[in-house]
Amino acid sequence: MQKEILINVEPQEKRVAVVEGGSLEEYYIERPSDVSLVGNIYKGTVNSVMSGIGAAFVDIGFGRNGFLYVTDMMAPIQEFDLLETAGQHPRHIPRPKPSDIDKLVKKGQEVLVQVVKEPIGNKGPRLTTHVGIPGRFVVLMPFDHHMGISKRVTDRNERERLRQILKKIMPGLNMGFIVRTAGVGKSEADFKREIRYLAALWRNIKNRSTKIKAPNLVNEEYSLTFRILRDIFTEDVARVLVDDREEYKKLRHFANNIMPSMKRKLLLYQEKTPLFDSRGIEKEVEKLYNKKIALKCGGYVFIEETEGLIAIDVNSGSFNKKYMEETAFKVNSEAAAEIAKQIRLRDIGGIVIIDFIDMVREKHNREIFDLLVNLFKKDRAKINVLKMSEFGIVQITRQRIRRGVKKVSYKDCPYCQGRGSVKSAATMAIEVLRAIKKQIEKVRLKEVRSYVHPEVANYMLNEDRPAIAKLEAMYRTRIVIIAEPEMHIENFRIEK
Repeated sequence: MQKEILINVEPQEKRVAVVEGGSLEEYYIERPSDVSLVGNIYKGTVNSVMSGIGAAFVDIGFGRNGFLYVTDMMAPIQEFDLLETAGQHPRHIPRPKPSDIDKLVKKGQEVLVQVVKEPIGNKGPRLTTHVGIPGRFVVLMPFDHHMGISKRVTDRNERERLRQILKKIMPGLNMGFIVRTAGVGKSEADFKREIRYLAALWRNIKNRSTKIKAPNLVNEEYSLTFRILRDIFTEDVARVLVDDREEYKKLRHFANNIMPSMKRKLLLYQEKTPLFDSRGIEKEVEKLYNKKIALKCGGYVFIEETEGLIAIDVNSGSFNKKYMEETAFKVNSEAAAEIAKQIRLRDIGGIVIIDFIDMVREKHNREIFDLLVNLFKKDRAKINVLKMSEFGIVQITRQRIRRGVKKVSYKDCPYCQGRGSVKSAATMAIEVLRAIKKQIEKVRLKEVRSYVHPEVANYMLNEDRPAIAKLEAMYRTRIVIIAEPEMHIENFRIEK
Protein backbone atom coordinates (compact mmCIF):
# COMPACT_ATOMS: atom_id res chain seq x y z
CA MET A 1 0.00 0.00 0.00
CA GLN A 2 1.24 3.46 -0.91
CA LYS A 3 2.29 5.57 2.05
CA GLU A 4 2.26 9.37 1.96
CA ILE A 5 3.01 12.13 4.44
CA LEU A 6 0.84 15.23 4.07
CA ILE A 7 2.02 18.49 5.67
CA ASN A 8 -0.54 21.29 5.94
CA VAL A 9 0.84 24.66 7.10
CA GLU A 10 -1.34 27.55 8.28
CA PRO A 11 -0.26 30.68 10.20
CA GLN A 12 -2.07 29.34 13.28
CA GLU A 13 -0.97 25.70 13.17
CA LYS A 14 0.88 22.92 11.38
CA ARG A 15 -0.74 19.54 10.78
CA VAL A 16 0.80 16.30 9.59
CA ALA A 17 -1.12 13.27 8.36
CA VAL A 18 0.46 9.91 7.55
CA VAL A 19 -1.78 8.19 5.00
CA GLU A 20 -1.43 4.55 4.04
CA GLY A 21 -3.62 2.94 1.37
CA GLY A 22 -5.88 6.01 1.46
CA SER A 23 -6.50 5.65 5.20
CA LEU A 24 -5.32 8.03 7.93
CA GLU A 25 -2.83 6.14 10.09
CA GLU A 26 -1.06 8.88 12.09
CA TYR A 27 -1.96 12.49 12.84
CA TYR A 28 0.02 15.27 14.52
CA ILE A 29 -0.74 18.91 15.26
CA GLU A 30 1.41 21.78 16.56
CA ARG A 31 0.60 25.45 17.22
CA PRO A 32 2.97 28.37 17.82
CA SER A 33 1.26 29.03 21.16
CA ASP A 34 1.57 25.40 22.23
CA VAL A 35 4.98 24.19 21.07
CA SER A 36 6.18 20.89 22.54
CA LEU A 37 8.93 20.83 25.18
CA VAL A 38 9.77 17.15 24.69
CA GLY A 39 13.38 16.69 23.60
CA ASN A 40 14.48 20.15 24.79
CA ILE A 41 17.66 20.23 26.89
CA TYR A 42 17.86 22.66 29.82
CA LYS A 43 20.35 23.76 32.40
CA GLY A 44 18.25 23.75 35.54
CA THR A 45 18.52 24.42 39.26
CA VAL A 46 17.27 21.96 41.86
CA ASN A 47 14.61 23.72 43.97
CA SER A 48 13.83 20.87 46.33
CA VAL A 49 14.59 17.20 46.92
CA MET A 50 11.80 14.90 48.13
CA SER A 51 13.39 11.66 49.34
CA GLY A 52 9.95 10.32 50.36
CA ILE A 53 8.88 10.04 46.74
CA GLY A 54 12.36 9.73 45.26
CA ALA A 55 12.22 12.88 43.16
CA ALA A 56 13.65 16.35 42.77
CA PHE A 57 11.87 19.47 41.54
CA VAL A 58 14.00 21.36 39.04
CA ASP A 59 13.55 24.95 37.87
CA ILE A 60 14.20 25.01 34.10
CA GLY A 61 12.80 28.50 33.52
CA PHE A 62 9.49 27.18 32.22
CA GLY A 63 7.24 28.51 34.98
CA ARG A 64 6.43 25.15 36.55
CA ASN A 65 9.19 23.06 38.07
CA GLY A 66 10.22 19.94 36.20
CA PHE A 67 9.93 16.56 37.91
CA LEU A 68 13.09 14.42 38.08
CA TYR A 69 12.64 10.86 39.37
CA VAL A 70 15.53 8.95 40.93
CA THR A 71 14.97 6.25 38.27
CA ASP A 72 15.62 8.88 35.58
CA MET A 73 19.02 9.55 37.09
CA MET A 74 20.31 6.07 37.95
CA ALA A 75 19.21 3.90 34.99
CA PRO A 76 19.03 4.71 31.27
CA ILE A 77 15.63 6.10 30.37
CA GLN A 78 13.44 4.00 28.10
CA GLU A 79 11.75 6.87 26.26
CA PHE A 80 13.49 5.96 23.02
CA ASP A 81 11.35 2.85 22.48
CA LEU A 82 11.92 -0.75 23.39
CA LEU A 83 15.66 -0.96 23.74
CA GLU A 84 17.89 -3.98 23.99
CA THR A 85 21.32 -3.31 25.43
CA ALA A 86 24.49 -5.25 24.78
CA GLY A 87 25.60 -6.86 28.01
CA GLN A 88 23.28 -5.90 30.84
CA HIS A 89 19.60 -5.48 30.13
CA PRO A 90 17.81 -2.78 32.20
CA ARG A 91 15.71 -5.41 33.97
CA HIS A 92 18.87 -6.74 35.69
CA ILE A 93 19.65 -3.33 37.20
CA PRO A 94 18.47 -3.16 40.83
CA ARG A 95 15.53 -0.84 41.27
CA PRO A 96 16.68 2.31 43.10
CA LYS A 97 15.15 3.27 46.43
CA PRO A 98 13.46 6.70 46.80
CA SER A 99 16.04 7.71 49.42
CA ASP A 100 18.83 7.26 46.83
CA ILE A 101 17.87 10.65 45.42
CA ASP A 102 19.69 12.33 48.37
CA LYS A 103 22.99 10.82 47.21
CA LEU A 104 22.61 12.05 43.65
CA VAL A 105 21.39 15.63 43.87
CA LYS A 106 21.24 18.52 46.35
CA LYS A 107 19.10 21.62 46.64
CA GLY A 108 20.63 24.51 44.67
CA GLN A 109 22.66 22.18 42.44
CA GLU A 110 22.76 22.88 38.70
CA VAL A 111 21.84 19.93 36.45
CA LEU A 112 21.66 19.31 32.73
CA VAL A 113 18.30 17.70 31.97
CA GLN A 114 16.12 16.77 29.03
CA VAL A 115 12.31 16.86 28.87
CA VAL A 116 10.83 13.40 28.23
CA LYS A 117 7.17 14.16 28.95
CA GLU A 118 5.03 17.25 28.44
CA PRO A 119 3.51 19.11 31.41
CA ILE A 120 -0.02 17.80 31.83
CA GLY A 121 -2.66 19.56 33.91
CA ASN A 122 -0.97 20.87 37.06
CA LYS A 123 2.03 18.58 36.63
CA GLY A 124 5.28 20.04 35.39
CA PRO A 125 7.37 18.40 32.64
CA ARG A 126 9.08 15.11 33.43
CA LEU A 127 12.87 15.27 33.15
CA THR A 128 15.84 12.94 32.81
CA THR A 129 19.58 13.39 33.20
CA HIS A 130 20.10 10.68 30.55
CA VAL A 131 20.28 13.07 27.63
CA GLY A 132 19.55 11.54 24.22
CA ILE A 133 20.36 13.22 20.89
CA PRO A 134 18.14 11.58 18.27
CA GLY A 135 19.35 11.29 14.71
CA ARG A 136 17.81 9.54 11.75
CA PHE A 137 19.43 6.13 12.32
CA VAL A 138 20.66 6.30 15.92
CA VAL A 139 20.06 8.01 19.24
CA LEU A 140 23.34 9.22 20.76
CA MET A 141 23.50 8.79 24.57
CA PRO A 142 26.39 11.03 25.77
CA PHE A 143 26.23 9.96 29.44
CA ASP A 144 25.66 6.24 28.87
CA HIS A 145 28.19 3.69 27.68
CA HIS A 146 26.07 0.93 26.25
CA MET A 147 24.82 0.16 22.78
CA GLY A 148 21.49 -1.22 21.71
CA ILE A 149 19.19 -2.09 18.87
CA SER A 150 15.48 -1.32 18.79
CA LYS A 151 13.37 -4.39 19.48
CA ARG A 152 11.26 -3.34 16.52
CA VAL A 153 14.08 -4.71 14.38
CA THR A 154 12.96 -8.34 14.40
CA ASP A 155 15.06 -9.93 11.65
CA ARG A 156 17.82 -11.96 13.34
CA ASN A 157 20.31 -11.62 10.49
CA GLU A 158 19.84 -7.86 10.36
CA ARG A 159 20.22 -7.57 14.12
CA GLU A 160 23.48 -9.50 13.97
CA ARG A 161 24.74 -7.36 11.07
CA LEU A 162 23.94 -4.18 13.03
CA ARG A 163 25.57 -5.61 16.14
CA GLN A 164 28.82 -6.22 14.25
CA ILE A 165 28.77 -2.64 12.94
CA LEU A 166 28.26 -1.31 16.48
CA LYS A 167 31.21 -3.33 17.77
CA LYS A 168 33.45 -1.73 15.16
CA ILE A 169 32.29 1.80 15.93
CA MET A 170 32.01 1.66 19.75
CA PRO A 171 35.75 1.47 20.67
CA GLY A 172 36.41 4.93 19.28
CA LEU A 173 33.58 6.54 21.26
CA ASN A 174 33.17 7.45 24.89
CA MET A 175 29.39 7.48 24.50
CA GLY A 176 26.56 5.04 23.91
CA PHE A 177 23.97 4.89 21.20
CA ILE A 178 20.84 3.06 20.15
CA VAL A 179 20.10 1.97 16.58
CA ARG A 180 16.61 3.06 15.47
CA THR A 181 14.41 1.11 13.07
CA ALA A 182 15.37 3.53 10.26
CA GLY A 183 18.91 2.14 10.58
CA VAL A 184 17.86 -1.18 9.05
CA GLY A 185 19.87 -1.81 5.89
CA LYS A 186 22.24 1.12 6.46
CA SER A 187 25.98 0.71 6.00
CA GLU A 188 28.80 1.27 8.47
CA ALA A 189 29.64 4.49 6.60
CA ASP A 190 26.05 5.74 7.08
CA PHE A 191 26.28 5.19 10.83
CA LYS A 192 29.71 6.77 11.13
CA ARG A 193 28.59 9.84 9.20
CA GLU A 194 25.53 10.38 11.40
CA ILE A 195 27.39 9.69 14.65
CA ARG A 196 30.01 12.29 13.70
CA TYR A 197 27.22 14.81 13.11
CA LEU A 198 25.48 13.99 16.42
CA ALA A 199 28.79 14.06 18.34
CA ALA A 200 29.52 17.54 16.93
CA LEU A 201 26.01 18.64 17.93
CA TRP A 202 26.59 17.31 21.45
CA ARG A 203 29.89 19.23 21.73
CA ASN A 204 28.04 22.44 20.84
CA ILE A 205 25.35 21.67 23.44
CA LYS A 206 27.96 20.95 26.09
CA ASN A 207 29.88 24.15 25.33
CA ARG A 208 26.72 26.24 25.47
CA SER A 209 25.71 24.67 28.78
CA THR A 210 28.97 25.85 30.39
CA LYS A 211 28.48 29.45 29.24
CA ILE A 212 24.85 30.14 30.18
CA LYS A 213 23.32 30.61 33.62
CA ALA A 214 20.63 28.33 35.00
CA PRO A 215 17.72 28.09 34.53
CA ASN A 216 17.96 28.29 30.75
CA LEU A 217 17.28 26.47 27.49
CA VAL A 218 20.44 24.86 26.12
CA ASN A 219 19.11 23.12 23.01
CA GLU A 220 15.67 23.15 21.43
CA GLU A 221 14.25 20.08 19.75
CA TYR A 222 13.17 20.35 16.12
CA SER A 223 9.64 21.59 15.38
CA LEU A 224 6.95 19.14 14.25
CA THR A 225 7.64 19.08 10.51
CA PHE A 226 11.40 18.59 10.94
CA ARG A 227 10.81 15.78 13.46
CA ILE A 228 8.48 14.09 11.00
CA LEU A 229 11.16 14.10 8.30
CA ARG A 230 13.77 12.79 10.73
CA ASP A 231 11.65 10.12 12.41
CA ILE A 232 8.95 9.01 9.95
CA PHE A 233 10.22 9.80 6.46
CA THR A 234 11.63 6.35 5.67
CA GLU A 235 12.16 4.40 2.43
CA ASP A 236 8.62 2.97 2.50
CA VAL A 237 7.15 6.49 2.15
CA ALA A 238 6.30 7.18 -1.49
CA ARG A 239 6.29 10.97 -1.12
CA VAL A 240 5.91 13.92 1.23
CA LEU A 241 3.56 16.70 0.10
CA VAL A 242 3.91 20.19 1.61
CA ASP A 243 1.31 22.87 0.83
CA ASP A 244 3.40 25.90 1.88
CA ARG A 245 6.31 27.15 -0.24
CA GLU A 246 8.37 28.62 2.64
CA GLU A 247 8.02 25.47 4.74
CA TYR A 248 8.86 23.39 1.68
CA LYS A 249 12.12 25.32 1.18
CA LYS A 250 13.12 24.84 4.82
CA LEU A 251 12.33 21.13 4.75
CA ARG A 252 14.18 20.65 1.48
CA HIS A 253 17.28 22.29 2.94
CA PHE A 254 16.95 20.07 6.02
CA ALA A 255 16.54 16.94 3.88
CA ASN A 256 19.55 17.92 1.80
CA ASN A 257 21.70 17.86 4.95
CA ILE A 258 20.52 14.66 6.61
CA MET A 259 18.89 12.57 3.85
CA PRO A 260 19.99 13.75 0.40
CA SER A 261 18.90 10.52 -1.28
CA MET A 262 15.30 11.08 -0.08
CA LYS A 263 15.03 14.71 -1.22
CA ARG A 264 13.42 13.73 -4.53
CA LYS A 265 10.36 12.43 -2.65
CA LEU A 266 9.74 15.80 -1.00
CA LEU A 267 7.25 17.72 -3.18
CA LEU A 268 5.44 21.08 -3.09
CA TYR A 269 1.65 20.70 -3.33
CA GLN A 270 0.17 23.44 -5.55
CA GLU A 271 -3.33 22.24 -6.44
CA LYS A 272 -6.42 24.41 -5.74
CA THR A 273 -8.12 21.70 -3.67
CA PRO A 274 -6.85 21.87 -0.05
CA LEU A 275 -4.26 19.15 0.61
CA PHE A 276 -6.20 17.22 3.27
CA ASP A 277 -9.43 17.43 1.25
CA SER A 278 -7.66 16.06 -1.82
CA ARG A 279 -7.01 12.81 0.04
CA GLY A 280 -10.33 12.75 1.93
CA ILE A 281 -8.47 13.19 5.20
CA GLU A 282 -10.28 16.23 6.59
CA LYS A 283 -13.40 14.18 7.37
CA GLU A 284 -11.30 11.54 9.14
CA VAL A 285 -9.61 14.24 11.22
CA GLU A 286 -13.00 15.56 12.34
CA LYS A 287 -13.92 12.09 13.62
CA LEU A 288 -11.00 12.26 16.07
CA TYR A 289 -13.02 14.67 18.21
CA ASN A 290 -16.15 12.51 18.34
CA LYS A 291 -16.94 10.30 21.31
CA LYS A 292 -18.90 7.86 19.16
CA ILE A 293 -17.21 6.11 16.20
CA ALA A 294 -19.43 4.09 13.88
CA LEU A 295 -18.20 0.70 12.63
CA LYS A 296 -18.91 -0.62 9.14
CA CYS A 297 -20.82 -3.59 10.57
CA GLY A 298 -23.35 -1.29 12.26
CA GLY A 299 -21.84 -1.40 15.74
CA TYR A 300 -19.96 1.46 17.35
CA VAL A 301 -17.15 2.35 19.72
CA PHE A 302 -17.67 4.96 22.43
CA ILE A 303 -14.59 6.76 23.84
CA GLU A 304 -14.89 8.70 27.08
CA GLU A 305 -11.80 10.57 28.31
CA THR A 306 -11.67 11.37 32.03
CA GLU A 307 -9.02 12.91 34.26
CA GLY A 308 -7.82 9.54 35.55
CA LEU A 309 -8.34 7.16 32.64
CA ILE A 310 -9.93 6.61 29.25
CA ALA A 311 -12.93 4.28 29.04
CA ILE A 312 -13.74 2.65 25.70
CA ASP A 313 -17.01 0.76 25.26
CA VAL A 314 -17.91 -1.52 22.35
CA ASN A 315 -21.59 -1.79 21.38
CA SER A 316 -23.28 -3.95 18.74
CA GLY A 317 -25.62 -1.10 17.72
CA SER A 318 -27.76 -2.06 14.73
CA PHE A 319 -25.65 -5.12 13.84
CA ASN A 320 -27.38 -8.34 14.75
CA LYS A 321 -26.86 -11.88 13.52
CA LYS A 322 -28.85 -14.97 14.38
CA TYR A 323 -26.41 -16.06 17.09
CA MET A 324 -25.29 -13.65 19.83
CA GLU A 325 -21.76 -15.13 19.99
CA GLU A 326 -21.29 -14.58 16.26
CA THR A 327 -22.52 -11.00 16.57
CA ALA A 328 -20.21 -10.27 19.50
CA PHE A 329 -17.15 -11.74 17.77
CA LYS A 330 -17.77 -9.85 14.51
CA VAL A 331 -18.29 -6.48 16.24
CA ASN A 332 -15.37 -7.01 18.65
CA SER A 333 -13.04 -7.87 15.75
CA GLU A 334 -13.90 -4.70 13.86
CA ALA A 335 -13.84 -2.65 17.07
CA ALA A 336 -10.35 -3.87 18.01
CA ALA A 337 -8.93 -2.51 14.74
CA GLU A 338 -10.73 0.81 15.18
CA ILE A 339 -9.71 1.15 18.84
CA ALA A 340 -6.00 0.58 18.09
CA LYS A 341 -6.22 3.16 15.31
CA GLN A 342 -8.11 5.76 17.38
CA ILE A 343 -5.74 5.44 20.34
CA ARG A 344 -2.82 6.03 17.99
CA LEU A 345 -4.44 8.91 16.07
CA ARG A 346 -5.71 10.71 19.17
CA ASP A 347 -2.40 10.07 20.95
CA ILE A 348 -4.27 8.84 24.01
CA GLY A 349 -1.95 8.20 26.95
CA GLY A 350 -2.19 6.80 30.47
CA ILE A 351 -4.61 4.08 31.59
CA VAL A 352 -7.14 2.82 29.05
CA ILE A 353 -9.99 0.42 29.86
CA ILE A 354 -11.62 -1.36 26.90
CA ASP A 355 -14.97 -3.06 27.49
CA PHE A 356 -15.63 -5.54 24.67
CA ILE A 357 -18.98 -7.27 24.14
CA ASP A 358 -19.10 -10.42 26.29
CA MET A 359 -18.23 -13.64 24.44
CA VAL A 360 -18.75 -17.18 25.75
CA ARG A 361 -16.05 -19.02 23.80
CA GLU A 362 -12.53 -18.77 25.21
CA LYS A 363 -11.18 -19.16 21.67
CA HIS A 364 -12.93 -15.96 20.59
CA ASN A 365 -11.66 -14.04 23.61
CA ARG A 366 -8.12 -15.17 22.87
CA GLU A 367 -8.40 -14.23 19.18
CA ILE A 368 -9.66 -10.72 19.97
CA PHE A 369 -6.88 -10.20 22.52
CA ASP A 370 -4.18 -11.43 20.11
CA LEU A 371 -5.61 -9.22 17.34
CA LEU A 372 -5.47 -6.17 19.62
CA VAL A 373 -1.88 -6.88 20.67
CA ASN A 374 -0.76 -7.28 17.04
CA LEU A 375 -2.51 -4.05 16.03
CA PHE A 376 -0.72 -2.17 18.82
CA LYS A 377 2.62 -3.12 17.26
CA LYS A 378 2.08 -0.34 14.71
CA ASP A 379 2.04 2.22 17.53
CA ARG A 380 5.22 4.24 18.12
CA ALA A 381 4.39 4.70 21.82
CA LYS A 382 5.19 2.01 24.38
CA ILE A 383 2.08 0.00 25.30
CA ASN A 384 1.51 -2.59 28.04
CA VAL A 385 -1.54 -4.84 27.66
CA LEU A 386 -3.09 -7.00 30.39
CA LYS A 387 -4.96 -10.21 29.62
CA MET A 388 -8.69 -9.96 28.93
CA SER A 389 -10.75 -10.46 32.09
CA GLU A 390 -13.74 -12.79 32.39
CA PHE A 391 -15.95 -9.71 31.89
CA GLY A 392 -14.43 -8.99 28.48
CA ILE A 393 -12.35 -6.06 29.74
CA VAL A 394 -8.82 -5.31 28.54
CA GLN A 395 -6.62 -2.89 30.48
CA ILE A 396 -3.71 -1.12 28.82
CA THR A 397 -1.26 1.62 29.66
CA ARG A 398 0.13 3.75 26.85
CA GLN A 399 3.17 5.98 27.06
CA ARG A 400 2.10 9.59 27.41
CA ILE A 401 4.73 11.99 26.06
CA ARG A 402 2.81 14.89 24.57
CA ARG A 403 -0.69 16.28 24.98
CA GLY A 404 -3.22 14.35 22.92
CA VAL A 405 -4.90 15.77 19.83
CA LYS A 406 -8.08 16.61 21.73
CA LYS A 407 -6.18 18.38 24.52
CA VAL A 408 -4.48 20.63 21.94
CA SER A 409 -7.68 21.44 20.03
CA TYR A 410 -10.30 21.61 22.78
CA LYS A 411 -10.77 23.08 26.24
CA ASP A 412 -13.34 22.28 28.91
CA CYS A 413 -16.75 23.68 28.06
CA PRO A 414 -17.21 26.93 30.04
CA TYR A 415 -20.92 26.16 30.34
CA CYS A 416 -20.91 22.58 31.59
CA GLN A 417 -17.38 22.79 33.14
CA GLY A 418 -16.31 19.64 31.36
CA ARG A 419 -19.27 17.54 32.54
CA GLY A 420 -20.46 17.11 28.97
CA SER A 421 -24.05 17.98 29.92
CA VAL A 422 -26.18 20.90 31.13
CA LYS A 423 -29.22 21.09 33.39
CA SER A 424 -32.59 20.43 31.78
CA ALA A 425 -35.32 23.06 31.41
CA ALA A 426 -37.37 21.25 34.08
CA THR A 427 -34.49 21.36 36.57
CA MET A 428 -33.87 25.05 35.89
CA ALA A 429 -37.60 25.85 36.25
CA ILE A 430 -37.55 24.33 39.74
CA GLU A 431 -34.45 26.37 40.68
CA VAL A 432 -36.00 29.60 39.35
CA LEU A 433 -39.24 29.11 41.29
CA ARG A 434 -37.27 28.28 44.42
CA ALA A 435 -35.23 31.49 44.01
CA ILE A 436 -38.40 33.55 43.39
CA LYS A 437 -39.96 32.16 46.55
CA LYS A 438 -36.87 33.07 48.61
CA GLN A 439 -36.91 36.60 47.17
CA ILE A 440 -40.60 37.13 47.98
CA GLU A 441 -40.19 35.81 51.52
CA LYS A 442 -37.40 38.32 52.16
CA VAL A 443 -39.31 41.32 50.88
CA ARG A 444 -43.03 41.31 50.04
CA LEU A 445 -43.29 42.61 46.47
CA LYS A 446 -46.22 43.40 44.19
CA GLU A 447 -44.32 42.08 41.17
CA VAL A 448 -41.26 39.89 40.52
CA ARG A 449 -39.62 39.59 37.09
CA SER A 450 -37.52 36.57 36.19
CA TYR A 451 -35.32 36.53 33.07
CA VAL A 452 -34.55 32.99 31.87
CA HIS A 453 -33.46 31.02 28.80
CA PRO A 454 -36.29 30.61 26.21
CA GLU A 455 -36.53 26.82 26.84
CA VAL A 456 -36.94 27.43 30.56
CA ALA A 457 -39.48 30.20 29.93
CA ASN A 458 -41.53 27.92 27.67
CA TYR A 459 -41.47 25.14 30.29
CA MET A 460 -42.47 27.46 33.15
CA LEU A 461 -45.29 29.17 31.25
CA ASN A 462 -46.78 25.80 30.27
CA GLU A 463 -45.84 22.91 32.57
CA ASP A 464 -45.29 25.08 35.68
CA ARG A 465 -48.25 27.45 35.19
CA PRO A 466 -50.18 25.91 38.16
CA ALA A 467 -47.15 26.22 40.45
CA ILE A 468 -46.68 29.90 39.48
CA ALA A 469 -50.40 30.63 40.08
CA LYS A 470 -50.17 28.99 43.51
CA LEU A 471 -47.19 31.18 44.50
CA GLU A 472 -48.95 34.32 43.24
CA ALA A 473 -52.05 33.52 45.33
CA MET A 474 -50.02 32.58 48.42
CA TYR A 475 -47.90 35.76 48.46
CA ARG A 476 -50.36 38.08 46.70
CA THR A 477 -47.81 39.05 44.09
CA ARG A 478 -47.45 38.93 40.32
CA ILE A 479 -44.73 36.69 38.80
CA VAL A 480 -43.54 37.63 35.30
CA ILE A 481 -41.41 35.15 33.29
CA ILE A 482 -39.37 36.78 30.49
CA ALA A 483 -37.44 34.82 27.84
CA GLU A 484 -33.86 36.09 27.33
CA PRO A 485 -32.51 34.62 24.03
CA GLU A 486 -28.84 35.36 24.83
CA MET A 487 -28.94 33.83 28.30
CA HIS A 488 -27.33 30.47 29.00
CA ILE A 489 -29.79 27.74 30.01
CA GLU A 490 -28.25 27.38 33.51
CA ASN A 491 -28.38 31.13 34.25
CA PHE A 492 -31.28 33.34 35.31
CA ARG A 493 -31.84 36.80 36.75
CA ILE A 494 -34.54 37.99 39.17
CA GLU A 495 -35.52 41.65 39.39
CA LYS A 496 -37.94 43.36 41.79
